[in-house]
Amino acid sequence: MTTMDSRQHKHIRTRILGAVALVAAVGLTAACSAAENKGASSGAIEPRAGQGIGPGALPNAPKAPPTKCGPEATSAAWNGSLPGPNDPVTPGGTLDKIRKRGFLIAGIDLNTELFGYDPQHDNNPQGFDVDIARAMARAIFGSDGHIQFRVVTLADPKTGEYAQLHSGNVDLVVQTTTITCARMEGAERMNFSNPYYTAELKLLMARGDDGKPRSTSLAQLKGTDTKVCATLNSTPVAEIKKTLGDAAAFQVPNALDCLADLQQDEVGAVYTDDALLRGMESQDPHVAITTAPAGESQPYGIVTNYTSPANDLTPFVNTALANLIQDTGPNGWRSLFATDLHSQPASLPEIPAQYPLGG
Repeated sequence: MTTMDSRQHKHIRTRILGAVALVAAVGLTAACSAAENKGASSGAIEPRAGQGIGPGALPNAPKAPPTKCGPEATSAAWNGSLPGPNDPVTPGGTLDKIRKRGFLIAGIDLNTELFGYDPQHDNNPQGFDVDIARAMARAIFGSDGHIQFRVVTLADPKTGEYAQLHSGNVDLVVQTTTITCARMEGAERMNFSNPYYTAELKLLMARGDDGKPRSTSLAQLKGTDTKVCATLNSTPVAEIKKTLGDAAAFQVPNALDCLADLQQDEVGAVYTDDALLRGMESQDPHVAITTAPAGESQPYGIVTNYTSPANDLTPFVNTALANLIQDTGPNGWRSLFATDLHSQPASLPEIPAQYPLGG
């Protein structure tokens, strides 16, 4: 593995520490400013009914429920046209409470370059997840400026998405969260929207001595005693343990920690969603996603609180997301993808054949 010199390490490490310090400054209960979305319209937006929504509540969705634990989420769509800001909704329901508060509270991550981060360190979060959350607030209120952000830590027992939703600290979470059966039906049950982004599991390593990305796959690391980093309790951890053994999995609280550990030779590789790895590549030219074929698809969903009887936010979000995906304007899914992820989408988000993941 190519090793970076100490000055490169110091420079990159300084930037990372700056990002971590930002998260600490924002805190878990402090709301960031309700910054306006770049390029977003400030005028009223006429809510539209879901158009072309199939049984899976996505355009071109499969006609049959995908798996045993999929129907609850994938069939949830708003019955009829989405209500405008002044249209009646169920009194005392989740949407009614959000409207009376005057803003949506969205849980996000600030450690994921391109998806959720604060590039200017001015409490103005940016990224694809952030803009998806802003789009949901716009669908509820018909205009921008009705959102607050709170930091959520993936799967953490106290600060994770379940704890924050269950305690009412946030209304929804948009945080590169993979939709799995365990999260939909486990002890800490949550509701998921249909996918708004489909990632693939890939491997990140230091570039080869020729400066090009390596061709190494996760399976090829078997027997090499290589430590492979992934976010604590994330779906890639199980794949690392299954392929290389439990001792190979190096778990950290935040994905960005993996980049620091790779730079400091604490680990030999990072295995996680390509969406997260793209952000790491953009921060460090000495690392690259390997050219090996991708692993399992990772559909990301917007997470809402599970309640019985069902609340009205989940079907609203599903239908608003379907509208967003079909919107070809400057605030539509395609435009947000191109602006935030710096590339054109190859396709619309899809429900993978094995969706939801896990058992």
